[in-house]
Parts: sequence; C-alpha cells; structure tokens
Amino acid sequence: MNLAFLEWPVRKQLAIETNTLHRLRIKVLAYVLHLRIVSTGMLLAFYLSRDYTPQTFRVGALLIISILFYIALSVGLQWRKAIHTAVLIFMGIVWTNLFILDKSIDVVTLQYAAILVLCAFYGLGNRWGIAYSLVVLTAFIVFMLTGHQVGSQIRLGPAGSDNIAVGLLLVNDLIFFILIHYCFFSAFNETIRTLDARTMELTENLNLQEKLQQKQHEELVHQKHLLASISHDIKSPLRFLMITTGRLATSHPDLPTVRAISQSSYRLYNFMKNLLEYTEFRYKNTGITFTYLDVSELVAQTFEIFSAQAVANSNTLVNEVAPGVIVKSNVQLVGIVLHNLIDNANKVTSGGNIIVKFEDYRNELHILVCDDGQGMSPEIMNWINSPAKVPGPDDNPQSFGMGLLIVKEISELLRAKLHAVPFEPRGTAIHIIFSKNNPL
Repeated sequence: MNLAFLEWPVRKQLAIETNTLHRLRIKVLAYVLHLRIVSTGMLLAFYLSRDYTPQTFRVGALLIISILFYIALSVGLQWRKAIHTAVLIFMGIVWTNLFILDKSIDVVTLQYAAILVLCAFYGLGNRWGIAYSLVVLTAFIVFMLTGHQVGSQIRLGPAGSDNIAVGLLLVNDLIFFILIHYCFFSAFNETIRTLDARTMELTENLNLQEKLQQKQHEELVHQKHLLASISHDIKSPLRFLMITTGRLATSHPDLPTVRAISQSSYRLYNFMKNLLEYTEFRYKNTGITFTYLDVSELVAQTFEIFSAQAVANSNTLVNEVAPGVIVKSNVQLVGIVLHNLIDNANKVTSGGNIIVKFEDYRNELHILVCDDGQGMSPEIMNWINSPAKVPGPDDNPQSFGMGLLIVKEISELLRAKLHAVPFEPRGTAIHIIFSKNNPL
C-alpha cells in the first residue's frame, strides 16, 4: 500500500535522514498527524451537530493546533522537536483536565496519558519515555494527594461527552496503537530477516574462506617439500662445482679462465644458498624471532666466506666493528643482508678495501658496508634510498641484481632502513639502519 502522500509534510527530512529507525519515526509521525486531523475534524463535526458549545471550543482548539502543527512540520520543524511538542501538548491536556477543566479522572484523560507514554517511548527512546512517563504519573499522584476522590466508576469523558464521542476517540486511539505497532514491528521483522540473510551470506563466505585456507595450507606443504627437494638437488651440484673449480684454480693459478669459472661458481653457489635460505625462512616462519647478536662476530663469519674471493680480486676485508657491539635483530636475516652487500662490494672492487663499520646514534644504530670500488649508479642508489621494494618501470631491473632485491625485502622484515651514499674518496657506503625505538 502506497502511503507516500501521507509523508508529504516530512518529505524533506526523509530525503536527508539515513538512519532506518529515525526514518520510521518520521513516517509514523506523519501518519499519526493525518489521523489526528481527521479524527478531530470528525469529532468537531459531531459536537457542532449536537450543539455542545464547551466541547466544540475545546475540540476546535485541538483541530487548530493540529493544523498549525502540520504547517510547522511542512516548513521544516525537526522531527524530534515535533514529537517533543506533541508529547507536551498531550501533557498539557492531561494536567488541564485533571486540575482546571474537569477536575476528575475519566477515560478520555487516561487515553491521552496512554498516547503520551507511547509516543515518548516509540518516538524518542527509553530515556525520554521514562522521563515523560514520570511526569504524567506525577499528575495522577498529585491529583489523588490533593483530596480529589476517585470513585469506583470512572466517567467516559468531560461533561457533554456521550458514548459516540468517546467511542470515536477510542477508535482513533485503537487505530493509532495498531499503526505504531505495525510500523515498528514490520521494521523489526525486516531487520531480522536482513540480519538472517546477512548471517547466512557471512557463514557461506566463512566456509569458503576455510576451504581456501585449507587449500592454501596444502599448497604450502607441497611447496615446502618442493623447496627441500630443490635445495638438495641444486645446492649439492653447485657445491661440488665450487669446490672442484676452486681446487683447479689453486692448482693452476696461471690459468685465468679456470679462476674466472671458480669465482663464478662460488658466487652462484652462495647466491643460490642465500636465496634458498631466505625462501625457506619465509615458508617455515610465521613470525620473525628477534634476538641479541654480536655484530663484530657476524661480520667476521661473513668475511671468512669471502676471504678467498677477496684475495682473488686483490681486495682487503676490514672489520672495524668493535667486539661486543650488540644489536637486537634476526641473526639469519642480518647475515643474508651482510652476505649480499659484501658480495656486491667485492664484485665492483678490485685492489681496494671492503670495510664494515658500526655507528651508534641517539635513536639509531648503523651498520655500514663500504667499498672504494667504481661506485654505484644514481638509479640504483635512488632506488635503495626509496621505500619502493622493486625498481620502477623506467629502470633496468637487470642492473639491480637479485641480491639487492632480497636485501630490500629483508630490510622490511627486520624493520630496518637502507641508505646508500657515496664513500669518500670513491666508492659506495650502504647503511643498514636499526631504530632504537622499534618495539621488537
């Protein structure tokens, strides 16, 4: 049933109100106002036909108030203020009937009290409903405490009211009760149906997510097994190749080709070792464990790995980190970062120095990997200093190397920053920066 024409005085408020409960209250306010105007008009016509002058004036005043209320609502009276106003009008009718006009309790006055309480609770909520209920209850208590007698038989209404007039008011109130309960319970049931449908949808999505999670877990287990197989099948031949070419290079130092093959196999083995260790770490660890590590000791262990390669490139490895320098981080991941940075420094340096330093600032700890090689290109340096994990589309990814990509990724996991700067008089210095304020 389309009741849009009844919503005309509140159409503007409905257009801007988004709360479902408030929209319902606004609509019910408009419906009840039309009902009140119609019923009051019928009651006025009845009293005019019976020539009940006192009641005619009272009902006529109520009709004028209802029309003015309609006009005020149409021109923008806010719906909360409108309901407060309606409740106060009913409150005035109750108090006036009890203490000024009729000075008695009758059915009509009780009807107004019931409508007042119902409007307050449904239209304004529990807090205002209780407040207005206490006020109207106070009126009846004061009425009885001031010596007014309440007989065993309560009159139907004020003097001049007969059964038809009171019956008309009762029908009006009954329609009001049915209307307000129908609207609110219909909205309540619709909300329940919507919630049930949403719950079913969420349950289906949850079941789907559980199935996907189980599938991902099975895929993860499969990838772990595959990784273990790759680790064995690749690392073992590469390690054999590295050892064999290393022995050949030692036995035949006058053959540059053998030495180049030895260096390449060594770098390939260590790169694959780091890559597999990092990949295995990501698969097997849901979280990163941070412990205290000795930086000088870790640098010394990494230098041992590169000692032969440094000699081959006529480089000197210098550990300037004092013994006892402690950093709280993940020793495995920091080791991979140092390994890749020292390896890169050794590649680009010939007949120079590769230096690892440590600097302690107020809020930061810096581990520096420095070389006096050919230096780093501005593109690579800018990428290292940026928050981007991968090079931009305008960069040449091949010039960056997989090792630096791994270093950038690991630095995020370690909650550390990388910062590359020129190393004087030439070369590059890369800072691994740990914040002292990170909650580890």
